[in-house]
Amino acid sequence: MEILDVKTHIGLIREKNEDAVRAISHAKNNNLKLLLVADGMGGRSHGEVAANYVADSLEKWFQNKDPKELNDTKNISELLTRYIKTLNTNLIKKYGTDQLGTTLTLALVNKKETILFNVGDSRGYIYKNKKLIQITEDDSDVWMYYKYGEVKKDDLRYFSNNNIVTACIGICKELCQISTTIINNDYDLLVLLTDGVTDIITDSKIKTLIRKIPKPNLLESIVEEAVYVDQNLKIPARLKRKFLANYIVPFKGRDNASGAIYIKEV
Repeated sequence: MEILDVKTHIGLIREKNEDAVRAISHAKNNNLKLLLVADGMGGRSHGEVAANYVADSLEKWFQNKDPKELNDTKNISELLTRYIKTLNTNLIKKYGTDQLGTTLTLALVNKKETILFNVGDSRGYIYKNKKLIQITEDDSDVWMYYKYGEVKKDDLRYFSNNNIVTACIGICKELCQISTTIINNDYDLLVLLTDGVTDIITDSKIKTLIRKIPKPNLLESIVEEAVYVDQNLKIPARLKRKFLANYIVPFKGRDNASGAIYIKEV
C-alpha cells in the first residue's frame, strides 16, 4: 500500500495560513503523481491568493494532461516550466508587479522518473538507503554560504536574512527562476516541506522521525514537530566567530508549516 498525504498548520502566531499543498494521483493513471507545496510570501499582502492560484492551476493542468504525455519526461519538463512561467505572468497581469507572490516546490512522478521543480526556499527530499537526501537547492540569500562550504546547512536557519528568497512566482518576471532536477524512482519516499518546517527541525531530526514514526502518521508528526516541540536551538559559537552578521534563533510554530509526501510502500 502506498501513501499520498498532505498536512498544513497555521502555526502558533500567524493570523492566516498562506500555504497551499497537494498530493494527488492522475485520474486516468494512478501511477502518475503530482506533489507540491506553495508557500505564500508573508512579506507581501495576500500570499495565500498567489499560493492557492498556483496550486489550483497546477492541479488542473496535471489532471488535463494525457498520461502518455506525462510519461515523456523531457517534453513534460519543458511544458511544465513554461506553464509555471505563464502562471507568473498571469499573477503580474492581474495584480501588478511587487504585489503578491509565492514560492513553489513541485514533484511530478511518472513511470520511470521524478521531476522536481523549485522556485524559492521550500525543499524536496528523498529517503533512500536509510539516507535523507535534499534534491532541491534553496533560492535564498544565504544558500551560497552553504553551497560553497562557508557554513553547515543547519547554520543557515540562524541568519536573520534566511527568509529572503531570490526566486518566486508573482512578484516580477525576473524572479521567476525555475530549477529542475530529474531523478530515478528508486527511493523509498519523497517529501516536500516548506521553510516553516525546515527552519525549525534539522535534516537529522526528519531522518529520525522517518525511522521511528509509523508511516501513516509520518507527515503529521513532522509538521507537528515544527509547530509544537521546542528544538532547543542555539546559535553556534563557530558561526559568531566566522561571520559578522545579525542572528536569530527560530522558535517553534513561528510560521505556517506544511508538507506533501509520497511513500511507496507501507
